[in-house]
Amino acid sequence: MLNMYLYQKPKTFSPLAPNHGPDQLVMSLISDSLYGSDASYTLKPHLAAAAPEISDGAKTITFKLKPGLKWSDGKPLTAKDVLFTFNALAAPATGSTQGGKFAAVTGAKDLADGKADSLKGVTAPDETTVKITTTRPAASLPGLIGNTPILPEHVLGGVPAKGLGDNGFFTKPTVGSGAFTFVDYKTDQYVELKANQNFREGVSIKKVYLKPVTSDVAIAQLRTGEMDLTQVLLTDLPTVKKMDGVKVVSAKSPGFTRIAMNQSEARFKDARVRQAFLTAIDRKGLVGKVLGGAGSVVNSSFYGDAASAANEDAYDPARAKSLLAAAGWDGSKPVTLSWIPGQRDRDTAVTVIQSQLKAVGVDVELKQVQADELLSSYEKKSYDLALFGGGNYATEPSTVATIDACDQAYPAGGNVARFCDPNLDDLLSKADSVADPA
Repeated sequence: MLNMYLYQKPKTFSPLAPNHGPDQLVMSLISDSLYGSDASYTLKPHLAAAAPEISDGAKTITFKLKPGLKWSDGKPLTAKDVLFTFNALAAPATGSTQGGKFAAVTGAKDLADGKADSLKGVTAPDETTVKITTTRPAASLPGLIGNTPILPEHVLGGVPAKGLGDNGFFTKPTVGSGAFTFVDYKTDQYVELKANQNFREGVSIKKVYLKPVTSDVAIAQLRTGEMDLTQVLLTDLPTVKKMDGVKVVSAKSPGFTRIAMNQSEARFKDARVRQAFLTAIDRKGLVGKVLGGAGSVVNSSFYGDAASAANEDAYDPARAKSLLAAAGWDGSKPVTLSWIPGQRDRDTAVTVIQSQLKAVGVDVELKQVQADELLSSYEKKSYDLALFGGGNYATEPSTVATIDACDQAYPAGGNVARFCDPNLDDLLSKADSVADPA
């Protein structure tokens, strides 16, 4: 049995829903995908038998499934399930927020406009083959959709597309293809999983309990033996290393914590205001204070060299004041910073950020929210600033489009800030036409 830390309360176990970290963590255990990432963040076949075949100038992509795949209930998992999943994700009628990922697929616009019931460009020549054709070169598509949890067509295929995302299955998805099968979710207590006897590999752990607790409680339970696996803040590392029977493993992560500025608000549209907020915050100081120095400042949504190569807006309060003055910033109107509490690094960071912005003339009010409230504020455009984590953009650089592209504004995609730069979109599109990652 494994007791595992879950850093926030899950909301729903649906790939159609807006991306929410704890939901995705649970889904990664109960739902399999065509591909995942290995330790170096390159695509690794899961349900797929091998790397995708990209042909026709990156306008045809072919996936081959491993033979003999099964769902947890013993039913065959075939290309029909992949087709059903991709059509559900691409159709607005299902309530999906992932449709933008399929924009390049032939027939995506007709499906979005209600002129078609499925994607013309997604076909299954046989039970183990999925073929996708696109209207433009789309070499990044495997990295963009390859890690999507596949849904069971034999369970959900008879459900009308309209409102599919609200189906009760997604609160209790007891049929899956992951290493574990969903058993129960006791709200605010734990998510219970059991080993999937039909998984494509052997599973040695029989039971998993994921517990949504604060980071401080997780560390306390690690000491008492009530918790077996947890993330550790660098400030807690010396304490954890002294615990008997506890092993600490570290690795470089593609994740990062960021603040979205709601650019549907007129006061945040001016680039000088955004630059001012960035230069007013001592990001290197935050890395030292809340991450114990074991982290780095990133200057773009990209991972690795691309992030560090971008121009850095260094901590400079005097420049921040000057930029705000030039932009005509009205310091009498407060700005709300929303975040989901419970992780000490983020809880500490927001208070530091509040103080540093105040020093340059920005009155920041802190607002603790839960996932539902935060997601609702994205949709209603009713937030000012929101601090949250993310960063699943390491396997394929073009996937940053899901949070940065003009046509990915929430809820069509993950661009909750509603940032839009047509020049960036054009560059990402050109990159998509090159099949060679280098």
